[in-house]
Amino acid sequence: MKKTIEVNENTTEEKEKRKAVALRNQIEWIKRQLDYLNFSKDYNLRLDIKKGEIYEFDWGINVNAEFSNRHYGVVLKDSSAINPLVLVCPLKTKKKTMNTWPSMDLGIIDCLNTEKETLAIVNQTRSIDKLRLFSRSIIGNTDNLNDNPPRLTEELTNEILTTYIKYISGVTIKIL
Repeated sequence: MKKTIEVNENTTEEKEKRKAVALRNQIEWIKRQLDYLNFSKDYNLRLDIKKGEIYEFDWGINVNAEFSNRHYGVVLKDSSAINPLVLVCPLKTKKKTMNTWPSMDLGIIDCLNTEKETLAIVNQTRSIDKLRLFSRSIIGNTDNLNDNPPRLTEELTNEILTTYIKYISGVTIKIL
């Protein structure tokens, strides 16, 4: 009986720790949102972003299985300098466990400075404000991503886009 009580106490303690971390993350996200707001008042961000380019984005603090925090993402559609939004498919490191469709295994992407395979998480694709783009990477060793951003091949980018379209529509569409 004593063991059960100790396990329950540990479980309660762990839950409280997780709650505290979640609350801290939410507070940090609110601070970042205020920084974005202040930046957007002072600066007119004009970035010409091209399909296939890979950047590091702040996905925010989201719920449960939604992408959160900083991750790389591949641009799926050109976004002119006057457009504040960019369509992005997030990327993550492939884990040992099986990843299900609509994730796409992109293999090892040399420019991301990792020896692990990368997955495109197609069902998490969304439009993101360019304010969420980081010009300096914290994940890889790339000094300045805006000067010469890493890029996927057009073929691989189109495969991701085709998978995304199939995912949201259920219709098979060939990208030219």
